[in-house]
Amino acid sequence: MRKLLPVLLLLIACKPSLNKNVEDAMKQYDNFILRGDMKNLSAMFTTDGELVLTADNSIVGRDSIEDFLSQFAGIKVEEQKSTTDSVRRFGDTAFQYGKYYQRADVNNTKAEIHGMFQANWLITPGGKLMLKRMHAWATSNK
Repeated sequence: MRKLLPVLLLLIACKPSLNKNVEDAMKQYDNFILRGDMKNLSAMFTTDGELVLTADNSIVGRDSIEDFLSQFAGIKVEEQKSTTDSVRRFGDTAFQYGKYYQRADVNNTKAEIHGMFQANWLITPGGKLMLKRMHAWATSNK
């Protein structure tokens, strides 16, 4: 057993952390927003994923999310950045809490939004992260 302990500790240390995986997935989400790639952005959601718009209004289902997001195709996002405050795991779900900043050109008018988000990531058996629920809300607009 003593010979196995260093090997097990090495394997655990080499395994990527959940926090890094979640942050990498959120960077991918941000990049899809920057590129205006709503198809791949919506593909990050589970088939029954939820995009929360307001406390009493959500878009449910990957196809419905893609349809909803496609209406923003004409908006040029110039900057999109998310920062993680915390990640918590419960069973097969990672709950990510953080802040975001977005700068965009909307009808030749510059707009800036600062806000907060909660992303619920389903951890699939293969380790891939899929968005089960995304809720973002603005804390200030310019």
